[in-house]
Amino acid sequence: MFRATASSPEPTPAPLAAPAGDATDRPMPASSLAQRFRAAGIHFSLSALLAAAVLTLVLLTWYPQPLPQLLGVGSILLIMLGVDVVLGPIFTLIVFDRRKKRLAWDLATIAALQLAALAYGLYTLHQGRPAFVVLVKDRFEIISPADIMPTDVVAAKDNPFAQSRITGPSWVSIRMPDSAIERHAIMMEAFESGRDMQHHPRFYADYESQVTDALTRSLPVAKLRSLNPSNGPEIDTAVAATGLPESALRYFPMRGPAADGAVLVSQADGRVLKVLPLKPW
Repeated sequence: MFRATASSPEPTPAPLAAPAGDATDRPMPASSLAQRFRAAGIHFSLSALLAAAVLTLVLLTWYPQPLPQLLGVGSILLIMLGVDVVLGPIFTLIVFDRRKKRLAWDLATIAALQLAALAYGLYTLHQGRPAFVVLVKDRFEIISPADIMPTDVVAAKDNPFAQSRITGPSWVSIRMPDSAIERHAIMMEAFESGRDMQHHPRFYADYESQVTDALTRSLPVAKLRSLNPSNGPEIDTAVAATGLPESALRYFPMRGPAADGAVLVSQADGRVLKVLPLKPW
C-alpha cells in the first residue's frame, strides 16, 4: 500500500518591482504647484527691488534728465531690466520642485546667470554714460567713456578737468592746442574718423574760461520757440524755473548720440540753468 504524500504548494511569484525613476516623474500635487508660484513670487520681489536700485543709480546718478533721451539709453535699460525681472522668476517657476536633489544647484545657476547679465548691462550703461558735456565753440557735445580711446585717457591723466565724476557729467570746455601741427592733425583725424576736439580730454578746460567768448555765438530763446512751436508751454515752464526773464537767457545746442537738445544759460555769465529735449537747430 502506498501512502499518499502531500504535495508542496507552488511558490507564489513575487510582484514585479516598479521601475526605478525620479520622484519628479510622478504627477505634481497641488501643494507643490503652489510652492512653485510662491518661489517665483519671492524671486520676482527680490528682482524688482534690485531693478529699483539699478534705476535709481542710472537715472539719478549716471544719466540725469533729460540726458537718457538724448543718449537713447531707454531701450538698453528696458532689455536689461526685462531679463532681470521677468526671465529669472520664470525660470524659477519652471525648475522649482522640492523633490529635486539638485534644486539648490538649479536655483544657484539661475541666480548666477541673472547677476552676470545684470553686471554686463551695468557695465554697458556705465561706459555709455554722459561723463563729460563739452562746450565746443557754439554747442555742447556729450562724451561717454566709450568715446575716449585709452591712449587719450593716459595723455590726459594730469589734466584736472579730464577726470570724470561718479555723480553726473562734468561740464567742461575746449582749449584749442597752441601748436598748428597738432591742430592740423586733429582736423585730419576728424575728417577721417569723426574724432574731433571733444574726444581728446587733454584739451579739456574749465567751463567758465571759455564761456564768455562762446556767449557771442549763443542763440535767443525766441529761436528755440520758432523751432518747437508745439512746445511753448514746456519752454515757458523751463524759463520760469530759472528765475530769470526770458530776455536774460540764451541757449546753446546740445548734440547727443540719439537726439539733440537745448541748454538754457544765463546771458550774463553763461551759467547752465536747464537742459531741454527740444530741437535746437
